[in-house]
Amino acid sequence: MIKVIRIFFLLLILIVSETTVSIAGSDKNSGVNWMTPAEFSAINSENKKPIIVDVYTNWCYYCKVMDKTTWKNDSVAAYLGANYFAVKLNAESKDPYDWNGTSYNYEARYKVNMLAVKLLGGNMVYPSTVIIPVKGEPEVLKGAFTAKELEMILKYYGDGVNETKSPEEYMKTFSGKWK
Repeated sequence: MIKVIRIFFLLLILIVSETTVSIAGSDKNSGVNWMTPAEFSAINSENKKPIIVDVYTNWCYYCKVMDKTTWKNDSVAAYLGANYFAVKLNAESKDPYDWNGTSYNYEARYKVNMLAVKLLGGNMVYPSTVIIPVKGEPEVLKGAFTAKELEMILKYYGDGVNETKSPEEYMKTFSGKWK
């Protein structure tokens, strides 16, 4: 009888702790709400917001670091949710991607999806963050960045400042707040 009671309490503790973890995990640090390239293509951006593309691979250590830190940062997630279309792109996906009416396939001899090649201009560095502004040329940021390091450039394009000021002018007046 004592064994049955012990087992019952152990199971109860496991169930309660698992429920607590899943409830806490669902509300806190949920991070950026990423779209797949297919989801982005389906909405066919009538709403004029810049696009941010996180180009990653499954084996990339610094891609995982950004996933656990930068992209989980509350300020980054809230800002991207309000001001960008956020797309996550696995550069080595074997699935074909449709982007702006063109289909991009996996190229086995290079072990890369050709959409990643297009977005990164053939310079395959992981992680890479591509910002495609509403007006202007895409900006490719190579390497891992903290929230604090990304704040200025995200706001430069996300607030449309790139349409009226040079990056140098914006830097003179910019005051970062993210940690």
